[in-house]
Amino acid sequence: MGDDVRAGPDRWSWTRLLRTRLRLVARAARPRGGARLWRAPDLGGLELFSATLSEFSFRPHAHEEFFIALTEAGRVAPAYRGSSHLIGPGDLLILNPEESHAGGPAADGSWTYRRLYPSRSLMREIAAEFPAGGPAVPEFGRDIVRDQAVTASLQRYHMLSESPRSSALERETELARALVVLTARHAAGPREPRPPGREPRAVRLCKEYLEAHAARNVTLRELAAVAGLSPFHLCRVFRESAGMTPHAYQTHLRVRHARFLLRAGLPIARTAVEAGFYDQAHLSRHFRRIVGIPPGQFTRDA
Repeated sequence: MGDDVRAGPDRWSWTRLLRTRLRLVARAARPRGGARLWRAPDLGGLELFSATLSEFSFRPHAHEEFFIALTEAGRVAPAYRGSSHLIGPGDLLILNPEESHAGGPAADGSWTYRRLYPSRSLMREIAAEFPAGGPAVPEFGRDIVRDQAVTASLQRYHMLSESPRSSALERETELARALVVLTARHAAGPREPRPPGREPRAVRLCKEYLEAHAARNVTLRELAAVAGLSPFHLCRVFRESAGMTPHAYQTHLRVRHARFLLRAGLPIARTAVEAGFYDQAHLSRHFRRIVGIPPGQFTRDA
């Protein structure tokens, strides 16, 4: 998928810039003291949660699923695996199913964070992307994970899941990438996933399917079924062969169709809907990134 899964957390330097960015994103995402729990349908479905907590402490408890928490601002002092830990902005807390944990924000402070709960079955599919010999389900043992690339990818997925403008393919591609890299770098016995290869027939079938359904909200599992590959392997194969993710290719096709509709005289707002974008602003953002000018200027120049 274009990520160096071999690079460990030492490759990344934790700078004030990253911490500042996380705090700014956290402030923009929700008001202080707010909390939200929802379920996303992506890759079979998973629960997500975001909150800013203060003067609150979780009682000892465990989850049936994997628990991944990303701290955006503040500090938290949870207890797990026999001791207490201090976790700050950019840190990841990853627990296996049924691992007990408790605690809350550090004294006189607050904690802004995002969490997600991948199921055992989803993580079993991730483990299948790696050569035989490892556990059927990944196991995580590091008390705190510090990895800028994984943190950024998980945060991006979490934020996409809150945006009505995001497509299923965009969200699922980001989640697949994040979980594969997370497992490669930080699960017990880190290892590389099997080589992606180019799989020309599978990629060709996917391109043809996306071209035929450019305006539809195609899912990654749907596309994987067309290719005869797992969703996670398809992401890596497609990028290796096409030079872009399935979602990027879908966006490229939609912008191409939008250009045709604009040349035909369709209004920009109608073009956005017909081409598969959420609204005119959504079209304009992607159109400018690919064409180099906004749709209005394109219409005038064309």
